[in-house]
Amino acid sequence: MRLSVVIPVFNKAPWLRECIDSVLAQSFQDFELIAVDDRSTDDSLAILRSYSDPRIRIIALDRNLGPAGAAQRGHDAAVGEYIARADADDVLHPERLQQQVRFMDMNAEVGASGTWMELLHEPGVLRRSPQHDQQCRAESLFRIPIFQPTAIYRRSTLLENGIRYDDEWPRYGEDWLFQLRLLAVTHVENLTVPLVRYRLGAQNVSAARDPLPGLRRVFRAVLKFHGLPHGDEELRWHLPVAGAFPEPLRAGDIGTLKHYLRALEVQAKEQRISTSEAIESAVQRAWNDLGYQMPRFGTAAVMAYLLRDHQPTLAKWRYLLSSVLKGKRYEPRTERIR
Repeated sequence: MRLSVVIPVFNKAPWLRECIDSVLAQSFQDFELIAVDDRSTDDSLAILRSYSDPRIRIIALDRNLGPAGAAQRGHDAAVGEYIARADADDVLHPERLQQQVRFMDMNAEVGASGTWMELLHEPGVLRRSPQHDQQCRAESLFRIPIFQPTAIYRRSTLLENGIRYDDEWPRYGEDWLFQLRLLAVTHVENLTVPLVRYRLGAQNVSAARDPLPGLRRVFRAVLKFHGLPHGDEELRWHLPVAGAFPEPLRAGDIGTLKHYLRALEVQAKEQRISTSEAIESAVQRAWNDLGYQMPRFGTAAVMAYLLRDHQPTLAKWRYLLSSVLKGKRYEPRTERIR
């Protein structure tokens, strides 16, 4: 069998049938679908059992393990040459599996790959992932290399290197920790086309709990993996430049964040985590993304950022100056969706 599609399921009844139907309707048909019900308390398991398609295998866990444990039980049951992941509330493009299997077949050195995503509630709005391996490695400083709902893994790569999820991993960021293990042993890539329609909302696992404990663990692991300083002081500044805000930023913090990013760039180049060009691009992206969050923290923070923005874009400056003129201020959120 060429492919195993693994879908962990926990309380996704309102959206589950749309997801399953999008898998069964794929143009590529040499697959099994393994749905792992993580002890749902809604009708998810009943919906899964309502299907009679012989390609569907259901694993009903006797206790709730969380996303890491449920995913690993699906991986353990898989027999396909490749394992494709899907989230139980998303919708797959009809050509997703066909295009990803073809890409993996043509690139034997790649152990995992993914695609872009389109937001279901905002058609045409894309979430873009970095394309090539070196870009993925540099961008992994600040964001996950492969969007988990789009991932496809070469099963032999996982088995030969003992790459597994740990049940005790946090329920936020477990996919990132898993992909760090992949980066240590294989190349990763992304197709620059949206092949998954991603449902963003309160039903997401990450929306139901405080992500900060998971994020702290993830970013400490990220920095440690790349051989970079990863103490509490580094985490204090790395979280905001990666899009998480444990506390509101002050105008005086902006200079420190700029200095942290400059030092991080130098250290990343010294560790040769990627090409110099990819590292510079990833750091600049993090700085640009940070700028769009400044109106959350008031006019003083916006002005402090503008004073230190040495590669301004017209769109960013227009946005920030408009926020100052209009007195626009956003309530800080713990996490920003990248």
